[in-house]
Amino acid sequence: MEWTLSPFTIYLGVKGKCKDLNHHNYFLGNNFREYSDNIFKTSVAPSKPYYYVNVSSKSNEECAPAGCENIFILCPVPDLRYKPDWSDTESLANNIIDDLSQRINFDLKANTLSRTIWNPIDWQDKFNLYRGSGLGLAHGLNQVGGLRPRNFDEQFSNLFYVGASTTPGTGLPMVIISSKLVCERVLAIGK
Repeated sequence: MEWTLSPFTIYLGVKGKCKDLNHHNYFLGNNFREYSDNIFKTSVAPSKPYYYVNVSSKSNEECAPAGCENIFILCPVPDLRYKPDWSDTESLANNIIDDLSQRINFDLKANTLSRTIWNPIDWQDKFNLYRGSGLGLAHGLNQVGGLRPRNFDEQFSNLFYVGASTTPGTGLPMVIISSKLVCERVLAIGK
């Protein structure tokens, strides 16, 4: 089975307004193919990471105190099969925060009010994500649609599965369809 990337997330509460950030932001380099080939199957955290930044306070000021921003940073990293040791969590977080500060000309470290970091171990432990994989099974040709694991157990007729790693797949709409399928099967047992 093939699994999706692991999330490395940073949550910052920052005093001041980051003028060079929008609600949604992507910070990429110019070697995406090489980066993606290496990042998902290595035990080393990226030295120049690609990442996504969300600042919901740009669209809804109630998401942060007056004069402040809330910043969510997501960096795709190897799952726990390839990188089980996350003792470099603080180093990677500082690397990303320093890089972002430079790109937006705003000293995030000096203006940080709150900081929370979750590495793949945290995602695995807090949300029971297998190997810290953020989205469950990948959507390769051998794992799409009907080729994904079924959402009913083949041995136990009263055991069902729901979620991104079952039929029909990843994403909120697919998970809702998965839950609908399970509900229909559970209700059919009672008939």
